[in-house]
Amino acid sequence: MSEHKEHLQALLEDMGRSGPESLHSEHKDWLVCNSCGQVQYVVALEPEHEMLCFNCGAQLSESKSRWFEAVIALTFAALALFLISVFFPILTLEIGAQSQSITIFDGFWALLERNNFILAALIFVTLLLFPLCEIAALLYLLLPYYFNRRLWGQATVLRWFNQIQSWSMLEVFLLSMVVASIKMADMAHLELEFGAYALFLLVAMLILANIKLNRMMFWAWINSNNYFTAKVGEPVLDCTSCNAMVGKSIVEEQNVCPRCGSEVHERLPRSLEKTAALTLAAAILYIPANMLPIMTYSTLGDVSTDTIFSGVVALIANGLYGIAAVIFIASIAVPILKLVILCYLLAAVKWKVRIGVRHRAWLYKLTEIIGRWSMVDVFVVTIFVALVQFGFVYTVEAEGAIIAFGAVVVITMIAAESFDPRLLWDARNQHLRKKDSGETTNR
Repeated sequence: MSEHKEHLQALLEDMGRSGPESLHSEHKDWLVCNSCGQVQYVVALEPEHEMLCFNCGAQLSESKSRWFEAVIALTFAALALFLISVFFPILTLEIGAQSQSITIFDGFWALLERNNFILAALIFVTLLLFPLCEIAALLYLLLPYYFNRRLWGQATVLRWFNQIQSWSMLEVFLLSMVVASIKMADMAHLELEFGAYALFLLVAMLILANIKLNRMMFWAWINSNNYFTAKVGEPVLDCTSCNAMVGKSIVEEQNVCPRCGSEVHERLPRSLEKTAALTLAAAILYIPANMLPIMTYSTLGDVSTDTIFSGVVALIANGLYGIAAVIFIASIAVPILKLVILCYLLAAVKWKVRIGVRHRAWLYKLTEIIGRWSMVDVFVVTIFVALVQFGFVYTVEAEGAIIAFGAVVVITMIAAESFDPRLLWDARNQHLRKKDSGETTNR
């Protein structure tokens, strides 16, 4: 806690207000809503209840009983299951007398051997690096918390832990395994191996750990102060990482949260321009991603290719309506929906539309939730490339369109993160302030 106070002291000295009388940090039972920017009082909650923002309805806080014991047990279980799922086979494919087994690592190596470095890096980051970092971050936070020993960089670890979760995609990979298994059922015999069951349990452990984790308690343990100002009564802005309230003068000078060290802005700089540029790039890449082949099949010398749409049509022709619906929704409908929603949000902010703000805030949350599930096709192709390698009998190779499609998914996710949802409320809040000011003048 002393290092945070020293950081704030140095910051104030840079601003020309040095001296202990200028320092003001304390704990307040307030929170600033990250979605709409409204400051509100936090009340005590009964176990397993949540507090919602009075203005936009977003969740502000949640009461969790006996969270620590559950999370630490789930984290150790997740670590063991991660090692099993990575190093033990997850699928075995048998064609005649030949068989092929793969681990998660094999998909990465198969793409690397084909010089498909971009797709290999995406697989490595989303299925191996980030899940491992998620587990390691939990252990780095939980064990010192149990012994009440603060370690270097815990605020940074907790901040990055919250940010990488949307990029850890093991649950999306599980859905891809189901899709790949059903698509391969008519060509050969496919078996789930020990690593697959460990992977199912791993995903369940991580989801439960994240549900039970009390992040507000961790931030309070790292630094109990959540209110930092340099001037008496100045407006405060919210830190989206740790929910601290930071005085506007501090933000204008350094843009740094004294509690967690992350950047704080009244509104994200050039949010509209960044989101618009990324949305346009994703829209352009979406065309080759759907027009060009994503996979090439070679069976006894007969070569054929599949686009995303032709794959859906083939599944329908084979009577696999459920899987066809999953692929169509995840790979065709969801990217289009995200692009349309992002364009709609940008237009609403640009034209300062006041009506339907709650509706647009809900749509923004939807884009954050559904975007990652479009990675299903990327993982399905990776499984096919790693698993279906039987020489002249049957082989599958990835084509360039899958790189374009993976880029569409990644870029739309970054575009959603670049968009500041508080911009949606600005026109409405300005209108209400003018209205209140006019009523006060008339009185």
